[in-house]
Amino acid sequence: MPRLEERRLQQLRGSSYVLTLPKDWVEELGLGKGSSVFLLTEPGLLIVVPGERAVGPLVDVELDVIGVGRLEELTRALYKIGVGQVRFRTRGPTQQVIGRLRRMRGEVHGLIATAPSENEVLASFSDEVFASLEQGIRVFLTTLVSAAQSAAKNVGSGDSASLPDELADCRLYALALFRYASGLITKPSRDLVVRALPLASLVSARMLDLCEAFEDVATVGRGGFSHLVETFATLVSELTDAIGGDYEALERVGEKVEEVLTGRGVEDCRVYTLFVALSKVIESLKEFTLIRAVLTA
Repeated sequence: MPRLEERRLQQLRGSSYVLTLPKDWVEELGLGKGSSVFLLTEPGLLIVVPGERAVGPLVDVELDVIGVGRLEELTRALYKIGVGQVRFRTRGPTQQVIGRLRRMRGEVHGLIATAPSENEVLASFSDEVFASLEQGIRVFLTTLVSAAQSAAKNVGSGDSASLPDELADCRLYALALFRYASGLITKPSRDLVVRALPLASLVSARMLDLCEAFEDVATVGRGGFSHLVETFATLVSELTDAIGGDYEALERVGEKVEEVLTGRGVEDCRVYTLFVALSKVIESLKEFTLIRAVLTA
């Protein structure tokens, strides 16, 4: 939970000013004497973030209190907000907890589960998979295009053996993108100003919504959806090409999505929800592109 406290500046001989850091914050992040931190500055704002080698925070969970049945849901949520490790304490068998965590590897990147001591399981997450927010968006959308193309080909044919794996890849990258956006608040980014962070978080959240809406359509298996899934794949491919480009490129893709939504072909509520989710993604990307262009000019 964020903590607010007031500290006074001290001045050394000359012109340097010193501000002490809270001991709890330093130790929680595994820092100490000689550790490096970054100073992210904007007019009226200073953010101190740990160096690149620092891992995310460790969270302790009393599993018997929170409920063993909520293990997977809690693990996903902690991963999404950028936690580095989770220490589960339980009076039950640790091997059952480890087994359930290991089954999540297909949707949570770099999840490692170990039992360092009796009645204790440690879940660790590897570093983010993306070097930048833009790269993360591209990777997710490219994976989504591939899954949509496969779904369009296989819907109604009964040949959908590869679809579960492709859907799992989509979920993995959508969650990883959300985690990356969450981590931006504690890690410096030269290509993203602090004031744009809320929009970056909104973009990643809507990408996750898009992934879930696509999964609902892809798993229905109706042959009549094939041409709409093909259209969806084409539009997402065009959106992928527009990432990092100008506002007008995003706008053109958005107009095509609106044409689909106002047409007569989108009658099933799942398909309609899918294209609405895509439309919201594009609107968020348009806002984000405009804000970044103005604030970094």
